[in-house]
Formats: sequence, C-alpha cells, structure tokens
Amino acid sequence: MQMTMTETEELGQMRDNIRRSVDALELCWSCQRVSECEPATVDDGPPVWLCSDCATKTRRHHAGEQGRLAWPFGS
Repeated sequence: MQMTMTETEELGQMRDNIRRSVDALELCWSCQRVSECEPATVDDGPPVWLCSDCATKTRRHHAGEQGRLAWPFGS
C-alpha cells in the first residue's frame, strides 16, 4: 500500500499529538491515578501534582488555608 504525502504528514501530526498528550500525564500525588495534573504547593514544600478532582477537593476542604493538603483523599 502506497501512502500519499498528505497521508504521511497526517500520520506524523497524529503521532506528535499523541506524544504531547502522553507527556502531559502525571501521577496524582493524592489519589495515585495517572491523569493530566496541575501543580500545588504543600506547606511551603516542593510542588506536587494533583488531578483536577483532587485539586478541587483540596480547594473546598481547605478554603481559607492556603497550600494545605490532606493526604490521601481516598475514593
């Protein structure tokens, strides 16, 4: 099967998009699931990565207490 130049370029773009998506995944510090995470600081310590669910729980749980996280949240 012969691929056209356009098909080859599209496959290359798909591969690059997959690599970017995989590189964006981190292990959540709290629930230990692999997902797209955001950095959060714990008690002036180094930043940790939290998934959006855990980050939301943290913000709700510690409203008014900047940077304090509960470990672990559990499911």
